[in-house]
Order: sequence, then structure tokens, then C-alpha cells
Amino acid sequence: MNGGAMIIPEPKFFCLAADRGEFPLPCTVCAADAQARPAAECFAALAQRIHGVEISVRDGEGAVRLCRDEALDVSEYRLACAKGSVEVSYSAPEGLNYALSTLLQLMWAEKGELWLPACEIRDRPDSPYRALMVDVARKRHTLAELLGYVDLCWLYKIRLFHIHFADTNAYTLPSDLLPELPGAGKHCFSREEIDTLTAYARSRNIEIVPEIEMPGHSSRMIATYPELFADTPTAPPARVGGYAHNIICAGKEGVMETLKALCAEVIAMFPDSRCLHIGGDEAQIGEWESCEVCRAYMEREGIRDVRGLYTDFMCRAIDAVLELGRIPIVWEGFPKEGAEKISRECIVIAWESYYHLAPDLLAEGFRIVNCSWEPLYTIPAGRDFLPDGRWYPEDIFNWDVYTWKNWNDMSPAHKNPIRVAPTDQVLGGGLCAWENHFEGEIVGVIENLAALSERTWNRQSSTPADRLCAGVRRLAEMAKKLLGRE
Repeated sequence: MNGGAMIIPEPKFFCLAADRGEFPLPCTVCAADAQARPAAECFAALAQRIHGVEISVRDGEGAVRLCRDEALDVSEYRLACAKGSVEVSYSAPEGLNYALSTLLQLMWAEKGELWLPACEIRDRPDSPYRALMVDVARKRHTLAELLGYVDLCWLYKIRLFHIHFADTNAYTLPSDLLPELPGAGKHCFSREEIDTLTAYARSRNIEIVPEIEMPGHSSRMIATYPELFADTPTAPPARVGGYAHNIICAGKEGVMETLKALCAEVIAMFPDSRCLHIGGDEAQIGEWESCEVCRAYMEREGIRDVRGLYTDFMCRAIDAVLELGRIPIVWEGFPKEGAEKISRECIVIAWESYYHLAPDLLAEGFRIVNCSWEPLYTIPAGRDFLPDGRWYPEDIFNWDVYTWKNWNDMSPAHKNPIRVAPTDQVLGGGLCAWENHFEGEIVGVIENLAALSERTWNRQSSTPADRLCAGVRRLAEMAKKLLGRE
């Protein structure tokens, strides 16, 4: 029995018709509109996994009727649950999938039947950017695990699945352009796996944000193709902290053309993705000072120092992605000085509150996403500053998209959280799972992603945190059934 349990994220309008009580629902969905069928089939498949009841999808009559209403926003939906039937109103697949996710939470099973409360729900998200990020470069994740995350995003109404495919020692995408980049013996997804992942995400209206890295975190690229990315034509010596192992040579002739071609290859693998993430943070730009190629480029271009070279590199990389027809996303990293040269079409993820603070980014006209280190990161357990490897839903409910915190005393957000005035320039937020195997991160992701969904779907809420946490626990139990982790 549902018992009036909390729906996460909480609908903006939710009216239980107490006088009409609860009713069993015939297990049929009418999807006469061909565009609605993928959502209906997803709903039926996940309902069977969670509730153990088979639902049939039909072209004709059904107890759940999917009704297009062009007056609604693309992300908006209405549910009307009355005795023996449900009417779902939507204008686009996005809103339809949100409606069916809500319906899945409302349901419960008794003796092979699905039950619902009589109610009316009207809802839409406040934030367009609601994301889960998973690091598959440092720790291998299987295709099945990524497909499970797509299902989790669907259940939680998370719009974007950001996948960190490349980092210092790994490039996990296939490449015809640079076939040695993944490397023998290294984990790399096949083209067939990527095609399966993109089709699966498309069927659930989840948008993948693929990420590769530049100019830092690029040792694999540099060591494998030094003639393209390093200041020498041969493989650099294997040393820790050396220039050739850490950062792409920004002055190398043809380097940006090569990177643009690599970006084009990634874009072709993810045709449904509006964005391409190109990294851009934690670049050891001091190494450029000892690079003759970079110094010569700086002199030719009238660039004063390596901070200016960093801005110049990011300008060129961002413009390359825009020319390829995609929205570039970067981590907070490029310096404040010279930021006026960078296109405002790019989206900046503000995470560290160290390199470039959120108030400055907003004042400069950038659109930003809040991935505050605290409380939105999960990492392997055991580190002194975060023994459990994560924060908890209660911590996320004490955060909002206009607030940045950090455990690191080097960050201005350590002692006093940074807060900005409400603005649409803050697009939303994301939960980031770093450096971990699936088994090490999944419990934290299941719980914290639900809280993140609530806080980004509803930027303002008067619901007590203990009630929201109870809703998170209930949704987490459903997620475990969905992923076969009971």
C-alpha cells in the first residue's frame, strides 16, 4: 500500500481524492501515438521489475491513456487517477516520461494487481540541468552497469547522464582517428556497446553528455601520440610531474585541428547529445613555461603569460565545439583574467570554488551548473576528509543550487559557503561519482541522486527534511529492485 508516501521529486501540485480512496488498475497502457510507445514500453518494463506485474502496451484501449496536449510545456505533465483508469497529459516525450516515472512511484502491488490512489498531479521541473556523472575512465564500468544508470536516471527524473570517458591514463572510447589511443589491454567500449548505450538512453529520453579531457588530464593522449600532442616527436620519458605527461602542448602546430577532429568523432558516436564536455580543469599550466614550442606560440600571438595561454587554448577548444554544432561544457578551471574572450555559449560546471568562483562566472555572463564538491561528490571510502566516501541525503537537503561548499581549506567556500542570488543563469546541479567501481559507488548514488533530483526539480521547498528523507528511502528501495539489488 502506498499510504500517501512521499513522491520524489515532490510534485508541485498533488491532490489526493480521499473520498474516492484507492483502486486496482487494469494492467494495460494505450499508446496510440507512435512517439509515445518507447515511453510506454519503458514504463511497462520497469514496472515489471519493480512491482512484479506485467503490463501490456496496446495501440487501442487501455486503462492508462496517454493524451497529447500541446498547451503543456515540453517538460510538463498532468496525471488524473480515477477509479479504474489514469489519464496522462503531455506535449513531448520528456514530460511523458516524467509522468510515467511518477505513476510508477504511486503504484503498489497486491496479489498480482497494481493499485493506485485517486489523485491529480500537475508538475514540471525548475532546473533544466539535472545530472548524474560517472567516471568510467579511472575505474572500469560495464555496459550493463551504464544501462542500469540510465534506468536509474529515468526513475529519478534525471535528465542528463554525464559520462567521464577519458582521463590521465585512459581513453575508453573507440577511435578510428587515433586507433592506438585506447591502448592494448586497456578497457575500451566497443562501437557496438556505444550504439547500444545511445539507443537505450534514447528510448528513455535520457541525454548522454560525453566527456573527454583537454588540455590537462591528457597523459594517455600525449604518451600515445607525442607527434600530435607533445613538444617532442617521440614518446616522452616516463616521469612523474613532467610536462610531457600532463598537459597538451598548446602551441603545437595543428594540435587544435587534431582535437577538433577527435571531438567530431565523439559527437558522431552520440548523435542525440546536444553537448560535448571537454574537461578544461586542473591543467598544470606551469609546465608550459619550460616549453619552447609554447613560448614561441605565445610570442607570435602576443600572449603575455601561461595564464593567458590557458585562456587562449580554452577559447580555441570551445569555438571548435561550437563550430561542430554542439554546446561545449567545461569544468571551472580557466582563469578569471581574460575570461571575456571565452564564448558565453559554453556552460561552466562550478565545482571546486577555487579556480573561478561562481559569483564571478555569473557576473561575467556565463551559464553555470552547481556540482559543489560538498555535498555532491562521491569517492572511494577511507580518505581522512570523507571516511564514508560521500555525504548523505540530509546534507543535500541542507544545500541548494545557489550554494557552494567545500571540505578543502584552500577553497574560499570552506569556512563560509558561497551563495549567489537566485538566477536562471544557474541551470541546475549534478551528482558526481569519481574514481570508483560500480559496487563502491552505487549505494551512495542510489540515495544521494534521489536527494539531488528533489533539490534541482524543486529549487524551493517548505517540506521538512525528515519527510523528504523518508521519501528518498522509499524511492531507494524501488531503485534496488530496479537494479536487481534487493
